[in-house]
Formats: sequence, structure tokens, C-alpha cells
Amino acid sequence: MDEDLPNFFESIKLSQADELVKEEENMKNYFGIQVNDPDTVSRLDATKIPKKAIQGTPWYTILSNTKYSMLFYFIGAHINEREKLIEDGSPDDPNNIGDMPEKQKRERCEQSD
Repeated sequence: MDEDLPNFFESIKLSQADELVKEEENMKNYFGIQVNDPDTVSRLDATKIPKKAIQGTPWYTILSNTKYSMLFYFIGAHINEREKLIEDGSPDDPNNIGDMPEKQKRERCEQSD
């Protein structure tokens, strides 16, 4: 069926492309695994504002759907300062300048990852 849509990489919203790129970086940096094809991630990372954007969830990743991610209490790697939103029952342990130590940030984020 011809829906008059441009190429996928020219019609995906920047926020959706960034979501996948950030999740891929997170998995690679902290867990040593590569989930998506590197060429796909590179193309998504180079995405520009589309003239005609895909509406809704552009792929079959259940947690990219906001409704499902809220139900699962999933806070993705694309969310800035997500460690502040994740509650693991342990008290915040700020350093002497009020920032959460990197180790505690990682432990909190692992719960969501």
C-alpha cells in the first residue's frame, strides 16, 4: 500500500531516533552488548528534522511506546538525570558538592535497564 511516506530514516522523529541511539550507547557502555546494527544506529544518529514524520511508535520495541513504558515503570537512557526518577529504596548519598556519586547513579539505572 502506497502511503506516500519518504524513506524510514527521513521520516522518523528526532526524539524517536535519539531514544534508540541513547539506549544503544547505554547497553554498549554498561553491559558490553550491541542490540542494533551499527549502521542503523549511525543513520539514526545523523537524522534530521523530517518533512513528513511517522506518527506513533515507529518500531516493534514495546518500551518505546510511552503507555507501556509507564506501565512497566521503565525510564529509558534517553531521559536526562533518570537516576533521580528511579526509586530503589536506598537513600541518596550525595557527595560533598551535592551530586549523586557515579556508582549510585549506575546502580539506580540498572534497575530500569
